[in-house]
Amino acid sequence: MKPEWSHEVDAETITGKALELTLEPDASEIKALCNRLDLHDIENLRCEFLVRRNEGNMVIHVQGKLIGGITQKCIVTLEPIVHEIHEEFEAWYADPNQAVSFARAKRDRLAHKDLEDQPILEEHEDPEPIIDGKIDLGEIATQFLSLALDPFPRTENTEFKSEAKSLGKEPEGMYNNPFAALKNWKEKEK
Repeated sequence: MKPEWSHEVDAETITGKALELTLEPDASEIKALCNRLDLHDIENLRCEFLVRRNEGNMVIHVQGKLIGGITQKCIVTLEPIVHEIHEEFEAWYADPNQAVSFARAKRDRLAHKDLEDQPILEEHEDPEPIIDGKIDLGEIATQFLSLALDPFPRTENTEFKSEAKSLGKEPEGMYNNPFAALKNWKEKEK
């Protein structure tokens, strides 16, 4: 399955010298991103990348900055809400056949011994795998864009008001839960 916003970089071409790159999705990619992320619109989105290979451990360090405007729907009124995105992020990638961190090797050794709870590793200690020798910067930007979104967007001063009414005390013969009617079923059968 092809990502909605894709820009692959060959991992072999990444060296210790930083690769600087700015990506902007085109109109069809914006439409696909809006569909994937359930957005009303995306405007002037760009992602600035700084990509370099760490010396000594073969890990590729990706730094990025997402900038742009997104329009979500209010979860109460469904009115459009415009947000400005200014999000910085980091990610680490490595070929699992070439680089394994000491922290990950220690955790894996403990897992085999089953002696204690395994520690949760920091992202830089457990890099994502490089797939088919490439890193997809567009997909990285999309994932971090999804994390930057407000999961419950609301227009200002909007509150959800339930229209459900309390029944008060249940009338005789009514049960407060569906299983209460089965409470004495054995006695009723006799």
